[in-house]
Amino acid sequence: METVHISRYPSCKHQFASWGLEDAFYNSKLTYSIRQLSFTGSFSTELIIEALQKSLQVCYLLGINSKHHFKRVYVYDAQMGCLQIDWLMSRNGFNLMVMQMPSINEKTARWLWALSDL
Repeated sequence: METVHISRYPSCKHQFASWGLEDAFYNSKLTYSIRQLSFTGSFSTELIIEALQKSLQVCYLLGINSKHHFKRVYVYDAQMGCLQIDWLMSRNGFNLMVMQMPSINEKTARWLWALSDL
């Protein structure tokens, strides 16, 4: 009696499809933007960049993939005629950014209070 063995060969196509699904999942979580911080007018660009660097360092030190929480995007400003860099963030990334802001004022205090309530 002859037996037939079925061999399974992994397809690279399926492997890339799962990576795309994972990227899509994490990209859907990126709902906040640095522009939301700059619209308050109380934070300078230098403070925002410093808070971003500290937040990325926190992710690095904890072994967290920062690409799941922070993503650099380019936004075209038609009035200025140039590209500007913005960052999309997950809720955790945004909360981490707000906690890293060095200056405290009434708006920051409100945000910190709202963060503590989550």
